[in-house]
Amino acid sequence: MARKVNPISLRLGLTQVWNLTIQNYGKLNYCYMSSFLQYWRTRNIIAKILKFNKFLINDKELWYINNTLFLNIYMVDLVKKHSDMYLFLIKELSKLVCKWFSLKVDLRIYKRISWMTTSNLMLSYVSYLFDENRNLNKILWQVCTFLKKHLHKGKVVYSTKGIRIAYLKGFKIRLVGRFDNTKSQMAKSIQQGSGSLSLLSLKNQVEYMQKNLHTKLGSCGLQIWLFYEIN
Repeated sequence: MARKVNPISLRLGLTQVWNLTIQNYGKLNYCYMSSFLQYWRTRNIIAKILKFNKFLINDKELWYINNTLFLNIYMVDLVKKHSDMYLFLIKELSKLVCKWFSLKVDLRIYKRISWMTTSNLMLSYVSYLFDENRNLNKILWQVCTFLKKHLHKGKVVYSTKGIRIAYLKGFKIRLVGRFDNTKSQMAKSIQQGSGSLSLLSLKNQVEYMQKNLHTKLGSCGLQIWLFYEIN
């Protein structure tokens, strides 16, 4: 019997439009796997190039229509002097994507003037601090401080009822693994959070992302939950 695959959850599907709007049924050998692989490769290459040039990915949107991949990327400039590189970077990325992939790609890159709290941005920010050899405890403290300053601030989202404003009501961050230089070989967990973390209302929306960080002491898992309320 055919079964429906829901990539996120039913609760989020009531309030948020899927990033990939194709409903899939049946076995796991879906016909869209090739297009998804193309998107995955494109996203990873673009992310590495932007990261190398000190840009952080704030958010991204994906549409796949008529054998064309429409990819919108929103990024944040960490260094003001890189503003001169902005247009040059867009042109080079567009040429690179069209040259490497047989799939037709419509790439658009937008620059955020102000930082908006998204799970993608938080993970990009953590990766940037980690590459700067910051201590994991200090990274966790910096991210929590940043999110506390942005509590109750809104951002524009696309929902099944049209364009809405979602307000950040709370967050939770958990770090699991060996990140302290101690004699103990056991992994430990640190969890920080603030604000309202309830999901009892269908107006609430949660963004979740996780990332593995590899240190000299071993691997650590970072998990980030951002809780929003849709107006």
